[in-house]
Amino acid sequence: MEPQEQDAKGPRGPIAKPLGRAIGRYGDDPTSARLAMFVIVVAVITTVVVGGVAMWLVDRREYPDLGVAFWYVLQTVTTVGYGDVAPSDPIGRVVGGVIMVLAFAFLAIVTATITSVLIESRQKARRQRLETEEAEHRAHLEAQLEHLLTRLDAIERRFGER
Repeated sequence: MEPQEQDAKGPRGPIAKPLGRAIGRYGDDPTSARLAMFVIVVAVITTVVVGGVAMWLVDRREYPDLGVAFWYVLQTVTTVGYGDVAPSDPIGRVVGGVIMVLAFAFLAIVTATITSVLIESRQKARRQRLETEEAEHRAHLEAQLEHLLTRLDAIERRFGER
């Protein structure tokens, strides 16, 4: 097994790379619903692959091939849980429980992050719009004030001539 590369962003193995690229692209344009959906799909696929391999490695009796293990993890991650495949070995149940908790937490964090970024993006756009409106209003008031000062000067000159 190859050692994972380490860089400023953390471990970069075969699973971390696609997820990291997806999150990176999402970070470049967080307002894109398409990219947000892509991050979620990549997160689910990553969880299924890692969890499926783990289940297959620890409980070969219940999961004789990767397809059955992937099917179990997909059911677990999506909370469908048909019940047609379930670990019977205690270590398999532990791994299954860990997959459930980690998948739930990971997907909740990804969803919360995406929601937060979308809300922040909307708020930023609103702040920019308000700042533009305020600047226009301020410019209009300054122009009116300048006009009033000009008129007042004219009135004062008229009265000063008398």
